[in-house]
Amino acid sequence: MTERTETGGPDRTPRSEITSVRKRNRSYEPVLLLDLSTSMDWGAEDENDDAQLYPSPMSRRAIVIAALPLLVKALAAEDSEAEKEQAGGSDELGGLLTFGFASSPVEIGDLNESNLERRLGSIGWGGGTEVVPALKLAFKDYNDEFEDDEDDSRVHEILIVTDGQASDWQALEPYLLAADANRVYVVAIVGHGAKALATYNEYTKVAQENKAKDKFGKGHVHVVLFDGVTDPNEIGEDLVALAS
Repeated sequence: MTERTETGGPDRTPRSEITSVRKRNRSYEPVLLLDLSTSMDWGAEDENDDAQLYPSPMSRRAIVIAALPLLVKALAAEDSEAEKEQAGGSDELGGLLTFGFASSPVEIGDLNESNLERRLGSIGWGGGTEVVPALKLAFKDYNDEFEDDEDDSRVHEILIVTDGQASDWQALEPYLLAADANRVYVVAIVGHGAKALATYNEYTKVAQENKAKDKFGKGHVHVVLFDGVTDPNEIGEDLVALAS
């Protein structure tokens, strides 16, 4: 395997530790929860530098948007319904199901290579950081689609891309603690410095508690910190490595 170039700050999760959370002989149904909060407009390398504010390519929002095509391409290919849904010539259906979260949830829908830029450009950005309402929408969509499906090998894979601590953190924590072999979480944190590290530490603590609860000692919450990383390709490659 070719060694991957690594950039970013001292607290960046080493790329050597970023490996797939997936297990063989399981089928995965991925969903993306994307942070749309106001702080996503701040700089990924220096949040106090006004020159890095969105639409600067150094902003967290711009970097994440530029990183997503790699992830979407990898995960949209797994949508077994995509070909059928797009048979009519529309690119609106089929791809990586995505929900946004800020002060209120947004159902962005299926993201694919054709519609990603348009959809992310048409939604509203800004507000607080409340993730649980979006998570509940993801649960509802999953349950509606698979409630009568008896395939117990399926895993609901929830990828959360964020830049800070959720304001409803106490409400989110029980969901993470309840993660198991059939519902796993990947939390990817962008940003830099003490705030990003504090967020990482909070999620990591819960991940460790989740692992301690598992009778086989397996963890189902996986957390990475992109401390000061400004290269979207680097982030995109790591997200693909984690979630596919």
